[in-house]
Formats: sequence, structure tokens, C-alpha cells
Amino acid sequence: MKQLPEEKTQRLWELDALRGIAIVLMVLFHIVFDLRTFFGFDQLSYHEGFWYYEGRIAAIIFIVLVGVVSSLIHQKNDHTVALQKNSYRGLRLIGLGLIITLVTFILARENTIWFGILHFLGLSILISIPLNRFKWPNIMLASILFVGYIPIGTIYTDGYLGLIFGILPPSFASFDHYALIPWLGYVLIGIALGNWLYSSGKPIVKRKPVYIEKKLMIIGKYSLWIYLLHQPIILGLLWIILR
Repeated sequence: MKQLPEEKTQRLWELDALRGIAIVLMVLFHIVFDLRTFFGFDQLSYHEGFWYYEGRIAAIIFIVLVGVVSSLIHQKNDHTVALQKNSYRGLRLIGLGLIITLVTFILARENTIWFGILHFLGLSILISIPLNRFKWPNIMLASILFVGYIPIGTIYTDGYLGLIFGILPPSFASFDHYALIPWLGYVLIGIALGNWLYSSGKPIVKRKPVYIEKKLMIIGKYSLWIYLLHQPIILGLLWIILR
């Protein structure tokens, strides 16, 4: 979903495998989402219960891994190169997010994705660049963001700029929305984990991947492309099957 310029450095297979797991969970969640939203399967719910938490787990894995990769780029490169790579990652995701905004505005205006997962991840990568070398300070900042979400959830605004921070207009609707508060906290946790677990730059799983892990690695390696293309493919297949 967010595999970016780090492919030019030595890859850590367990991160690709984890990303592959998140992709599988995401695809399953979006099948349920599409069945309910576009094909009338009202008995399926993704607002609560199993599918809600399944989707949240997928998102958290992705977001934490983005933070881990940011810390690895900082560790493996000098300041200037690390700044360039992380800036490229962030700007690229924001650009792709804006394309999705345009497409959803044209095709589904009432549920336009104004600030979805790609917008959020791109901006989070840029914001966290000065924090990529820290451990505990990131944990503390993440805790503040999580606590700050409690009052933010009770504030509303008529403008759309507040979407970035989680302050929503009344009766706001969107197919996808991830605000900096609280989700940036998971990026910061990922950065801290990367600095703790990968300070040596070596894999923390010493064994070689087994068959299923190798398949998940392939999925994880191309996660961004899968994220961009999976929804049209799912919708097309469901339309063929259920028409």
C-alpha cells in the first residue's frame, strides 16, 4: 500500500511479510465494504464487530510500518539523503491521494475522499522527519495524540480544513478518512520501534522465510500498486458475479 523508495536499500523480509498480511486483511475488509455499500448486503457491518476491528488492524499495521521505514531510512543514510528520500515518500503519497480525491469527487461526490489514508500517510511522513531519530519522545507524543482524540471527537466545524486534524463538519461523509489526531501517533510508534528493533540494520527474524511468508513478501513488496488497483478489480468481479 505504501511501498516507496526504500526498495533501493536492503529489504527486511519480515516487514514485507507483515505488509502482505495487512494487504490481505485490507482486501477482505473492502470486499465486505463493497458488498454492503454497492450491492445491498445490509446484513454485513463494517462499523462494528469483527469486520470493524479487522479493518482497523490492517490500517494500524500499515501505519506503524510507515514509521518503521522512516526510521530505517534515517539510520541508513546521511541527513541530506534521508531528507530527500522521506520527502519523496511523503510528497508521492500526497500526490496519489489528490488523484483519488479527484476520482472520487467525479464518481461519488457525496463520499469524496478529501483526506484519506494516502493523504494522511504522506503528510505524516513529512511532519515526522525531524523525529526520525527519537524513541521515547515519539512514544510520549503518540500518547498525547491518543489522549487528544477524546476532546477532538466532540468538536465540529463548517470548514473542511479541520479534517486534517479530525475536526469534522456536521453530517460529514467520506469513503475514507484518517486524521492526524490520533493516527499520527501510530506513525510515531513505528519510528520508535524502528529505532529500537533495527538499530543494527539487520533483520530481527534470523531464520529464512517459509513458503507462505515468501508469498506474503511478494504481496507486501507491491503493496502500493495493490492498494491503488484492488478496488476497481474487486468492484468489477463482484459486478460480474452478482449482476
